[in-house]
Amino acid sequence: MAAGIEFKLFASNNKAAKLLGSFSKWAEIPLEKDDQGYFRTKIQLEDGIYQYKFRVQSQSPCF
Repeated sequence: MAAGIEFKLFASNNKAAKLLGSFSKWAEIPLEKDDQGYFRTKIQLEDGIYQYKFRVQSQSPCF
C-alpha cells in the first residue's frame, strides 16, 4: 500500500533544494521552501527500501 512520505530538509541559508532517489530513477524532484527555512515535498511510496539524497543550491555565487 502506498503511503504519503514527507521529505524535509532544514537549509535556511540555501537558495534551492531537490530530492533524488531510487524511487524516481534518480530524477530530481524539486522541494518547496517554507517560511521557517525547511525545504519539503511529499510523495507516494510503496513499502520498501529506497536510497535518496538531497541536492542543495547555495546562495553564494562561489559555489
